[in-house]
This record gives sequence, C-alpha cells and structure tokens, in this order.
Amino acid sequence: MIDPEIHERSVHPRSGGPRRTWAGLLALALVTAIWGYSNVLIRQLEHQWDPLLLLWVRYALVGLVGIPWLVRRSLSWSSWLWGGLVGAILAVTTLAQAIAMESVSVDQMAFITALYVVLTPLAMVFVRRRRPPRAVMAFALVSLTGVLLLVGHLTFTVAVGTLWSFAAAALATLQIISTARFSRRLGTFELTFTGALGAAVILGILLLVPGTHGPVHPVWSWPSLWRLLYLAGPGTLFAFWLQIWGQSRLTATQAAFLFNVEPVWTAVFAWLVLGQTLSPGQGIGAGLILVSLLALSRDG
Repeated sequence: MIDPEIHERSVHPRSGGPRRTWAGLLALALVTAIWGYSNVLIRQLEHQWDPLLLLWVRYALVGLVGIPWLVRRSLSWSSWLWGGLVGAILAVTTLAQAIAMESVSVDQMAFITALYVVLTPLAMVFVRRRRPPRAVMAFALVSLTGVLLLVGHLTFTVAVGTLWSFAAAALATLQIISTARFSRRLGTFELTFTGALGAAVILGILLLVPGTHGPVHPVWSWPSLWRLLYLAGPGTLFAFWLQIWGQSRLTATQAAFLFNVEPVWTAVFAWLVLGQTLSPGQGIGAGLILVSLLALSRDG
C-alpha cells in the first residue's frame, strides 16, 4: 500500500540518470511481488491458523522488533497515539482481506481491494466538498463493471467475500488518508513500528472478544513458521524499506504505475502456488479494473 508521504517525495526525485530510474523501477517491482506473494501466504496459512491470530502474530513480531528503536527515540504520547491509530486502521484492513479470502479467491480479493486507487480521489472530493472530475467517475464505473465480470456468478458465499473485499478497499482508503495526515508528525520508521504495535493491540483486543474468531488451534510446523517469518520480515519490514528506497528514485506517476501491478502479482502467485485461475470473463474484468487504476494513476 502506498505511503502518501513517500508518494509526495517521489514527485521530484533526485537526479541520477537512467540507471537510477531503472534501479527504482526494479525495486518497486520487487516490492509489489513481495506483497502479492504475501497475500498467497496468508491464504495458505488460513488453513492452519485463525486469520485474526495470524495477523496478530505478524504485526506483534514487527512491533517487538521496533520497541528498542522507539524507546531510544523518546516519542511523545501523541506520536504513539497517532501511529497506533494508523496501525489500527491497517489491522482491520488486512483482517477484512483475510476474511474475504475465505469466501473468494485470493486474486479476486486483490483486484477488488485495489479499488482504493479509485475510492481515494472520490473520498478526497467528498472531504473537500467538490464535484468529482468526470474522469474519476468514468473510471469508477469501469472498475465496477470489472468487478461484476471478475466475480462472475453470485452466491451467498461469494457475495459475502465480495463485500469484505469492498470493505478492505474502503478501509485502505481511510488508511491512506490518515497516513497522509499523521506522517507529518512521525518519521517513516517511527510510523512503521508504532503502526505495527497499534495493529497488534487492536487485533489482540479482538482476540479477547468472544465470537470474533473460530477455534484457535494453530499448527506449529516449519512451513507455517517460515511463512509467518516471511510476512513479518520481507513482507513488512524489508518491503517497506525497499519501497522508500525505490520511490526516492522515481516520479509519482512511475511509482503509482508499478504499485498497481500488485494484484497482477497476486494472480500469478495464486496460479503458481494455489493452482487458481481466472476464466476468460474474469480475466476481462480484472483487466478493466487494472486499466482504470493505471488511468487514474496517470492523472494523479
């Protein structure tokens, strides 16, 4: 997910020639691949772990790693509060994605959740009380058509998964807007670690609420352990650092173009690892969503 603070920094990257640009492009291509594979790993682990417990462990590991660094920074209580709030929104966003994957395929979830690219400018138009540009409305309709084709047949289970995916897209929009506001108060890694702790706290509270999760019988095995470590390490800490490094070498348009490829990577890994495929009609729907995202990125 794009950090708006970093997105703004990439509007005027430092000069360095084509080699620097290609380095940034390759870095962000790797980031989107890491995120795409992370979605598939979460789907695999859902057979062995309750989604709520899985995500709590993921963010708790990152938060624990960051505590010594945060203590040395001597953050104010307000900084802890704002970072924790952003993390709490991130937690419910990823939880909505995990719940959606129990009802729809991981690639369908990824394409529908990516609609935050459409929802974010619409939300900002609402906040600023301005009339939405025609291009935004047109591509929003293109995206909706793509979703209808991507979902295909509609059963109760598919409808529930689709609604959770839409909820994840809406929550991702809120997370982007809140990050844009609070990143002015916190540095990049301060926001990362306080956000991880905030996510762990809100997910821990949900774990204590009866009825919010199924029977917790996690499978402790080497495959599940390395998947958890991947989600916490490469999937969170390394991907975030690489995102910062790559975006500092690119324009905002170049960065946004590559971030929109995340659902494509998810579909590729879902095919390679899970054997999931899209029908021709679903492929057209996914293509329409991708076209609308890329078009809006160029306008941004």
